[in-house]
Amino acid sequence: MENGPKRLTIAAIQMTSIPYRVEENLEKADRMVREAASRGARIVVLPELFNTGYCYDWRNLTVAEDLSGRTARWFRNLAKGLGIYLIGGMIERDGGNHYNTLLLSSPQGRLASYRKRCLPLQEKCYFTKGDEPLLVETPLGRIGFGICADLLDQKIWERFRNKVNLLIVSSAWPDFTAGGFLFAKTAVNRSISRMPELLPKRLSESFGVPVAYAGLCGPFDSPLPFLYPYAVRSRFVGHSAVYDRGGIPLSILKEEEGMAIGGVVTEPLSAEKRYAVDAAVRMMARLDRVFLTIPCRVYRVLNRSKGEETWRGMQPSP
Repeated sequence: MENGPKRLTIAAIQMTSIPYRVEENLEKADRMVREAASRGARIVVLPELFNTGYCYDWRNLTVAEDLSGRTARWFRNLAKGLGIYLIGGMIERDGGNHYNTLLLSSPQGRLASYRKRCLPLQEKCYFTKGDEPLLVETPLGRIGFGICADLLDQKIWERFRNKVNLLIVSSAWPDFTAGGFLFAKTAVNRSISRMPELLPKRLSESFGVPVAYAGLCGPFDSPLPFLYPYAVRSRFVGHSAVYDRGGIPLSILKEEEGMAIGGVVTEPLSAEKRYAVDAAVRMMARLDRVFLTIPCRVYRVLNRSKGEETWRGMQPSP
């Protein structure tokens, strides 16, 4: 009997992160990554900003690190120790800018990084937009990367067409139908909140390659810039998943902590199906860029000194 195609085991970790409790979050992630590796995962994906939690607050600057810092060293050491490719999100500090960054460490401890390009809502108050896609050549295949709301920009993904064997998405996607979000009960907010269920599968169908989607779960409690002391009290929708090429679901979580894990085939299928984001959701993303980009830039400039003072206050005395 002929053997089937060789399969690569991938794990997408879904976890709750406590905002700004980096050591606790890294300890939890360490346990979950080790469990995934013990189950045969060669690639393990962690959520967006898993080490710091996801929040709209100037404390983001106090937990930002450069790519030689605590979190990057953790990535290198764990990937080397387990012999895996390890992927996950952090807040990167580079000079005077801060980025929502996705790290990849190889089993040899080499790092690659991708800076999020589609910054939604009040992320623009803290982070600088990335400018380049990331495609990494590995012995396991060519891997393309995106972070959360990058899913809403079809152009980002089209640059990977016919060039990748695997797509990775790291995410922290809130439920926009609860907790004080504007227009929470509207149809478009319901649609936006369902995108983690729909878009990773569509990516896989469109490009004919496997997709791993790793998201935060648990509470999303955050102040809102421009609207202090108003805050949202919602949750992250989770829905981490591993899809085999062609959008075949292998493992899907709901809102619980855990891991989606499955064996995928990385040889691409022939696929020319257009990657499509719902029209109403695309429109809301455009309105977000039009109406929030400039106010967020102004807010960032006016409050930069406060953020820098907060960061300096966290540094040890000489």
